Amino acid sequence: MDDAVRKPYDLYFASGTYDRRYPRPNPRVLAHVRRLLPPEAHVIDYGCGSGRYLVPLRPHLGRAAGFDICPTALGLLRDRLAAGGGAPVEVLGPDPASLPDHVARHGPADLLLCLFGVLSHVTPRSARADLLGRFRDLLRPGGRLLVSVPNRQRRFAREQRAVRPGTEIHYRRRIAGGDIELPYQLFDPALLAEELTAAGFEPEGVWAESTLPEAWLTGGGIAGLLDAGLTPLCPARWGYGILMQAVSR
Repeated sequence: MDDAVRKPYDLYFASGTYDRRYPRPNPRVLAHVRRLLPPEAHVIDYGCGSGRYLVPLRPHLGRAAGFDICPTALGLLRDRLAAGGGAPVEVLGPDPASLPDHVARHGPADLLLCLFGVLSHVTPRSARADLLGRFRDLLRPGGRLLVSVPNRQRRFAREQRAVRPGTEIHYRRRIAGGDIELPYQLFDPALLAEELTAAGFEPEGVWAESTLPEAWLTGGGIAGLLDAGLTPLCPARWGYGILMQAVSR
């Protein structure tokens, strides 16, 4: 990910729009992560932002690291970590070299999270292949990767019509103080499984990340209750996002 992602997200977090839009984690995804944790788990959250998942997971971990390319998000994460307790958390980034340095000091992780479309911002495919290969190097043998991406069947229909099928799209989002434009590679379950397998992961399961838009359910209320009932019944191919779990071979 380069300045085409870093600069827009720096504005997104600096404006406060991101944390207002997504104030809490997706409760089903958070519960899924907790079920994957071994005792004293070592977790790396790649694309951690301001800690939407990492902070509530902290009391259940043995050690953790959060990486992001966005300096503003990392500053917000440090502030949130200073206000709470739990496992030691190392804040990493924006230099990607900080990730293997962390593993050299503390050993490989049991679980690596790459949630809520972070992988979709990595283009072209060769760059994603390189990143997924580096993920394997950060995990112990048999360690798990949990990744979620936007579903091409449910997202950005207008933007998809403007490009060749299967190519990345660019989406403009209005935030406080202006607009930002972000690149996305959209997925279906087959494409995500194909890319993970090519990188040396074995997919173990795939689910709908949510049925309703994420911004509707992270604020709680009726939308959250409705999504909690609908999502277990929703095939992954029709989810708003696709959640896939894979093991490092």
